[in-house]
Amino acid sequence: MKALMKLKDAAAETPYDEKTLRKAIRATDPTVFPPPLRAKTGSRGEYLITDTALREWIDSLADA
Repeated sequence: MKALMKLKDAAAETPYDEKTLRKAIRATDPTVFPPPLRAKTGSRGEYLITDTALREWIDSLADA
């Protein structure tokens, strides 16, 4: 993983699409799917996600 990824790159690192990750970024309730995902907003208004935040988000997902 890269240290800081755009939304499409983060989605490529997970089994989830950009739409799901966008919903997670906007989420506030950790008890529903998708749980909140921390992201920053870049200078062009795009979402930027750190590899640490993405790993923590993936680890927070319930096991199948």
